[in-house]
Amino acid sequence: MEEQPQHHTEPLEAGIRRAVEAYLPGRTVQSIHDRGTWVRRIVEVRLEDGATLFFKMHAHDDWFDATQHEAQVVELFRKHRLPAAPILVADDSQEFLPYSYVIQEQVGGRRLGDLLERVSEAEAQEIYETLGRLYARMHAVHNAWSGLWVEIPNKPRPSDYLYRAEIVEGSGKQALESERISPETYERTVALWGENLPYLQEHHPSLVHYSPFPWSIYLEREGTGWRVTKLTSLGDVMWWDPAYDVTYLLYPPFMETTPGRQAAFLRGYDERPAQKRVLLYLVLQRLAAAMGSYRAPETPENRSWAEHALDDLDEILDEIAARP
Repeated sequence: MEEQPQHHTEPLEAGIRRAVEAYLPGRTVQSIHDRGTWVRRIVEVRLEDGATLFFKMHAHDDWFDATQHEAQVVELFRKHRLPAAPILVADDSQEFLPYSYVIQEQVGGRRLGDLLERVSEAEAQEIYETLGRLYARMHAVHNAWSGLWVEIPNKPRPSDYLYRAEIVEGSGKQALESERISPETYERTVALWGENLPYLQEHHPSLVHYSPFPWSIYLEREGTGWRVTKLTSLGDVMWWDPAYDVTYLLYPPFMETTPGRQAAFLRGYDERPAQKRVLLYLVLQRLAAAMGSYRAPETPENRSWAEHALDDLDEILDEIAARP
């Protein structure tokens, strides 16, 4: 569950002021607002020159510290003119604060999920076409291998790792043990994914967001159209199969979609991955979403969506099994 925002304590405030003084000489802090911890601890800092910065702190000791990784991702994004909030500092020294952290500039825009509740269906389709164009550009950035940002010898490929960590164990096993799926459905899921691992491993490794959630994509109006202002959850960015991102965007977790929005995304993307590949990733994503792996915001709507996320899992498995 998301922790509630805290009143900033003197040590936190003092450390932030010292960090600003050290890394941004000549600029001074006007106010500090601790916005609490979700995936990271976020502190909003207003400067006397009117700028707003965010300190994004690595707050979970048992999680991978993505501080330097995120800074490298933002550098690559900006090189390829992909949208990300600029990172001014990435500090894992713990000299000023008892956390690794990045200092990031504020960038405007509204979350995708919030926007879609406010716009017309025609505007929603314009947004999805914009997303298609953006992710096509991202996926055009290629790499020699799939996996984490830095190649690690003998590290399992993403599909192998997720098969074991999520399908066989992780979300798949949790769904079975909590009676969200039957033993037969679990065995079919394990078998179908296992049989198709060689197929999933055949792809052109590309820059993949991995977490294109409704709360990690921000957009704003630009003239008569839309512009993505930033992507977040950049600590998850890796080299992998573009179809993984496409699956999220065609069948978004914690949000309903429409055929018109799907068609608009594909129109912007200008390509459609094989449906069998998409359905295999959809099984993985549905299990992970249903069992809480994605740490979605705690809202009644998200809880309701997760409760029904596996209702059509057997139908998806049937369609995978019917495809050559």
